[in-house]
Amino acid sequence: MRQPFFSFVTTGGALLLVVLLALPLAGGSYTASSLAKEGASAVASQKTAGEVARDAKVSAEEPSRTDLLDGLLARLHLAGDAPEAKAIARSIRELWAESDSPTADLLVLQAGKALKGDDAETALRILDLVVRRWPGYVEAWNRRAGTRYMMGDAKGALKDLDQVLELEPRHFEALFMKGAILEELKRPREAMAAYEAALSVWPGMRPAKEALRRLRLELDQET
Repeated sequence: MRQPFFSFVTTGGALLLVVLLALPLAGGSYTASSLAKEGASAVASQKTAGEVARDAKVSAEEPSRTDLLDGLLARLHLAGDAPEAKAIARSIRELWAESDSPTADLLVLQAGKALKGDDAETALRILDLVVRRWPGYVEAWNRRAGTRYMMGDAKGALKDLDQVLELEPRHFEALFMKGAILEELKRPREAMAAYEAALSVWPGMRPAKEALRRLRLELDQET
């Protein structure tokens, strides 16, 4: 198995896929008493029309996830290689790691756990499930690309990275990974284009800057 040139954020806990799929709601068995208590709790928690309107107003005033991402990417571009750039990039990664489904998020985290335990096949099966069920989940495609690369499937990884970039063209990590894979496949000019695209998003991305500089020197020496 290849050693990854990127890292995955993982969380603890073993995966029991059947349970996750069959029981989307947490908890054990339900008795008449527990259901009655839940029903009473639901009634007690119902909001008045005024409360609903107030909450809707607060929600409308809060920036959307898209707005947050746009703002962070703009700040990252301006930050260059300043010290705060890494913190901004980390916040962007955290937003990319979120989906609209807690189940999808959990499955991706468990895939990362499997990878950390050197069980790439399990990770791939989980990620296959996620991208089929939630095809708009950018980070699932990105993680599957990394998993495929680690398993020696460079072409499959590139295909997944293209899907990432179709959904989010500013995904600087996917652009960098694409460049690294193309470089390994002896396609230096395409690799340079991918590195340049990554730098157009984050001009201070040091690995991309170094890789681009190295490739340019190599091509200059060949001419």
